Amino acid sequence: MNKEFVKNMIKAEKYKYRAIKEILPSDLRKRVDDLERETLNLIKDVVFEIMKENLEEKTSKNTTPKTTKKVDIDFS
Repeated sequence: MNKEFVKNMIKAEKYKYRAIKEILPSDLRKRVDDLERETLNLIKDVVFEIMKENLEEKTSKNTTPKTTKKVDIDFS
């Protein structure tokens, strides 16, 4: 797909979402905003946890001693 087309489609969806939120009653709009905020915080927490786990895995792999094995090769 064309990159500009995708950008424009995403932008159109954002405008459509904003327009729908504008016609919602104020109490419902507040609930939607709160839900968006909570969802964003949850996603941030999940991403940080995943990054932390990956970092711990990388450091644990680096701390384990690597063993080398001597190999004899006969070129005759």
